[in-house]
Amino acid sequence: MMGLGYDIPALALRRRPSTTPAPFSPESLSPSVFFDPSQMSSLFQDIAGTMAVSADNQPVGLWQDLSANGQNLGQEVSAARPTYRTDGSFHWVEADGVDDGLKTAPVFDVRNPVTMVLGYQMLSTSGTARVNIAEISQTSTNGMSVGVRPNIDRLQYYSRMSQQGVPASNVASPTVWGNHEKHVVTLQATSGHVTVRLDGVPVIDTAQNLAQQSISAQPLRIGLGLVTASIPGAFRLFGLQVWTSSATQPNATQIDELEAWLAAKMGVSL
Repeated sequence: MMGLGYDIPALALRRRPSTTPAPFSPESLSPSVFFDPSQMSSLFQDIAGTMAVSADNQPVGLWQDLSANGQNLGQEVSAARPTYRTDGSFHWVEADGVDDGLKTAPVFDVRNPVTMVLGYQMLSTSGTARVNIAEISQTSTNGMSVGVRPNIDRLQYYSRMSQQGVPASNVASPTVWGNHEKHVVTLQATSGHVTVRLDGVPVIDTAQNLAQQSISAQPLRIGLGLVTASIPGAFRLFGLQVWTSSATQPNATQIDELEAWLAAKMGVSL
């Protein structure tokens, strides 16, 4: 028989290298903390982490940080634990608007720069003060937060350091309302300046009083906060990433990637 010169096994094993990039994850940008409710393995009903969240409408007593830093959110009081919710496609942690909240250990300074990227939907429609969705704070007058005025779903940023004589910055988006729908928000605060984006569109871009001030380490709080005018509010949190002052802050291109990643987790179009 004529030798055809084909090495069938060799041809079968010869493959082109993949050109498909690895899926993007916020973990690649080394956040200070990273919380994703779609990863149910990070959710527990009790603060000790002995009873996993396994179904819709179960309480969240411990929400594990998916970053390399292990700064978990927890709630010791069972009645004040938010709830894991899912519609089968999307996942979120829901606060009841009465007393629900979570916090980390006191490990973060109230200090700039800081970046927060979060997905939320405000459920409350009453109240003209601010529902603090995410904040780093010591007292009502020493802290920084990103929150929402519930009756009109208006984004607000607050910072103050009375302990060091720094007066309040309390700035709100001037004309854009959330309409109580799902949104992706990015806060970036630097020395004397703050910008906030709603679904990729800048809605706050202004000066603020907080510069490089710092106090002793404090918790990251989710839900009912401490800083001035914080009120209880019902809302859904679809995810949160924070880069505190000790971390390398995301650049503009990376912010676009972070927002697109979170929007896909929520079913939001940017």
